[in-house]
Amino acid sequence: MKLARVANFVLLLPLSLSLYAAAQDSTTHHVAARIPVTSGSQELSAERPFVPPVETAKPSTGTPGNTWTLLANIPGAVIHDISFSSATTGYAAAEGGQVWKTTNGGKNWTEVLNAGFPYYFYGVNAVTAKDIVVSGFYDSSTFYGLIRWSHDGGKTWGNDVVVTNTGWSQRVRFQKKKNGLILDLINGATNTSQYTSNGGATAGDWTSVVDDPSGAWFGLQFSFLKNLHARASGIDFCTSMNGGAKWSCGPSVDSVFDGETFFLNEKLGWVAAGEISPNVEGWVHVTTDGGKTWSGRTLDSPWPIRQLLFLNAKTGWAAGGNIYTGVGGIYFSADGGNTWSLDVSTGSEMDACDSKPTKPGFQVWCAGYDSSFNGHIYTTHVN
Repeated sequence: MKLARVANFVLLLPLSLSLYAAAQDSTTHHVAARIPVTSGSQELSAERPFVPPVETAKPSTGTPGNTWTLLANIPGAVIHDISFSSATTGYAAAEGGQVWKTTNGGKNWTEVLNAGFPYYFYGVNAVTAKDIVVSGFYDSSTFYGLIRWSHDGGKTWGNDVVVTNTGWSQRVRFQKKKNGLILDLINGATNTSQYTSNGGATAGDWTSVVDDPSGAWFGLQFSFLKNLHARASGIDFCTSMNGGAKWSCGPSVDSVFDGETFFLNEKLGWVAAGEISPNVEGWVHVTTDGGKTWSGRTLDSPWPIRQLLFLNAKTGWAAGGNIYTGVGGIYFSADGGNTWSLDVSTGSEMDACDSKPTKPGFQVWCAGYDSSFNGHIYTTHVN
């Protein structure tokens, strides 16, 4: 019997090696997402060489770190971004040209703008209590990336400020009230971003630059620090040290691709992403030296990670999901993203998070949407 088993093993080994060699020469089509969600969409994908499976980090099975409360359900709102100007007042941006506002910490929401299709809002930033800006794109036979301003806390809104007439713009973020940055999802053969240093009130205040000559896509979340250092990831990992005026790019941190990018300061940062095909999974990587070196995957979740938020060097969350398989939730880390536990399973694709200091601690919100295109907003408080 022993000799027979050895003989079988010897016969099978060359076949296994030949299959392995063939796999090494093949590529895999990885799909991150489809954007926009509620109409004909652009597939965010990449062809990557076959990578042999390796043991990856799994989330711990310990007790959840925080208790999350489902605050609100918003019918027909595919929410892609939220921004709070205080612990009570916040805004949510959604597809279909929707902007929603809360004045009681997220318990109730009122629609303050409905531009309708084919507007798709993917970003909102409460620059001040009064100055609110939303960003996204108009997707028709002629499409363009745009922002709109409100200077009275969402009561009234200005007209489209077209920042690019050749691409789809995603989120907008401001620092120091005057310095703004927008990254495009796609924009022709080369990808572009737009930056302003004087408030971005008009189209002429924005300058378009090529951020990635390869034309690769970026994830929805990018990092924009107070010192105007910006970082973004997707097919590539790109950095700007001057508010978006000039960029340098290199390979993605993960062997597949990245997407969401969050830096707490110049040294400590995270990238995250995930795919919905051929597998449904997500991952997180950590750097402690400003991106010179990165960890391996510290999280291997059963859904893509679509948003990162850290309050300090230790406390943070990784939220995400996939509406096509009805999975989603929020992972928690108490050690800077090195290990994770599941805080809450939502069954929704969680796309956005924000936080505000309170006395004591912080209030944290995360928002997303389900396969019926209804928005869901969750909250937790940490001391």
